[in-house]
Parts: sequence; C-alpha cells; structure tokens
Amino acid sequence: MKMLSAAFDTAHRAVVLAWAVFLIIIGSWTVSRAVPPWGEKAQALFSHYVTGWTDSACQSNKVACLSAKYSDLDAVHTRLGTAIGALGNQKGKVERDLESRQRELAGNQALLDEGAKLYAQATRAKTTAIFAGREYTPDALKRQLEVLYQERPALQALVNQVAMMNDVLDRRLNDLMVKKTKVRAARDLLPTQIELVRANAVIGDIDATLRDVTKLADNVNSDIADLKDIGGWLATTAEIIKRKAQADRSGAMSDFDKWLNAPRPEQVAPKAAE
Repeated sequence: MKMLSAAFDTAHRAVVLAWAVFLIIIGSWTVSRAVPPWGEKAQALFSHYVTGWTDSACQSNKVACLSAKYSDLDAVHTRLGTAIGALGNQKGKVERDLESRQRELAGNQALLDEGAKLYAQATRAKTTAIFAGREYTPDALKRQLEVLYQERPALQALVNQVAMMNDVLDRRLNDLMVKKTKVRAARDLLPTQIELVRANAVIGDIDATLRDVTKLADNVNSDIADLKDIGGWLATTAEIIKRKAQADRSGAMSDFDKWLNAPRPEQVAPKAAE
C-alpha cells in the first residue's frame, strides 16, 4: 500500500512539473511576441536618433520603422498645413492687389473713352469741354488724354504681372493641398500596417509601402524647404514674372493721334434707308 502511495505521489509531482514547464514556455513566447527584444529596441533607438531608417534597418525592425514613418508623415502633414496657410495669406493679398490694379486699368480706359468723345464734340463745335470736373480747350484736353494714353501700357503690364503671380500661387496652393491629402491618407494607413506586421499577417508588399512613404515625405519636405523663406520665394517668382511680362509687352504703342481721331460707334453716321 505504501509503495502504491509513493508511486502516485511521484506521478503527481511529474505532472505538476510538466505543466509548470509548459506554462513557462508559453509565457516566454507571449512576452517575446508582445515586447521586442532589447537588441531590437536598441537598434530602433540607434536608427531613429543616429543613422536614420536605412533599408537594412527597416528590414530588421519593420514595426519600429513603420512607427517612425508615421511620426515623420504626421510632422510633414503639420508643416504642410502651416505652409498652405502662409501661402493662402499671400494669395489673398495678391488677389486684392489684382482687383485694385484692374480697377485702375478700367478707370483709365473709362476716362480715355469719355475724353475721346468729348474731344470730338468740342472740336466739331469749336468749344470747351468739361472733363473729370475741369474745363478744357480741345488742345488742352488732347494733351491730358495723351498722358492717360501713355499710362495705359504700364497699367496693363502691372495687371498682367499680378494676374500671373495669382495664377502661380493658385497652382502652388492646389499642388500642396493635393500632397497634404496624400500625406494624410498614407499616414492614416500606417497603424493598420503596423498591426498586421505585429500579427505576421501582412497583405501586400510592406517594403514597397515603406519606399512609397519615404519618397512622399522626401518630396513634400523639398517643397516645404522651398517655401521656408516665403518672402524670398515670392520675390524671386515676382522677378521672373516681371521679366516675362516685359518680354510679352508690345515694343511700340499704337499712334495716339490715330487712336484719338478713329471713328467710334456713336460717331459713325447711319446708312440712309434704301
């Protein structure tokens, strides 16, 4: 009986020991899955702060690499928002300037049109004309109109320059807003990719994802760097536009006397009814 009891105790202890070993193995496996080894942690810190995330570093620790890329894209998204806001403010100023220049040009044209009519009437009637609140003889009115006529090309050139600057800013803003949307979309997909990598359930080419994210961040950072000194960028762009506007500007003005004495719709006599 004693021998049987001793055998039972020995078997019981063996079973308990086996379960203990099994639980230790399972626990170790779980911890290793949940917490990266210290070597991986050290490598992640070294890559983040010293060498940057090279291809080989990303291959060694894809979770940490993807997490770093998420932080990068989040920072890029914030910087893009700042750049878009600054550029939008400048575009608002340019739009207001364009409206002002267009009003000046339209006012010049309105004065020329009105003055030409008054000049024709005063010349035919051999009398004075009231123009812009002042009385002019035909010769004095002609001289005043010539001054306005000479101003017109400069006013038109300014309108063209500001309009071109407005177009440049509009295209740049649209480009940055499209890129901001792409950055946000790429950033928001990364948490899912990270969880899939952790679960060893990656669908698709994770390496291609890393390359695309890096390329997108580099491209956008380059754009932001160009706009870091937004005042300098605007000055350079304005100078380029100014040279283009001057090159496009007509070299010779049309003859003033020819313009002044040209028949106008209200001056052309209607044809006699047949």
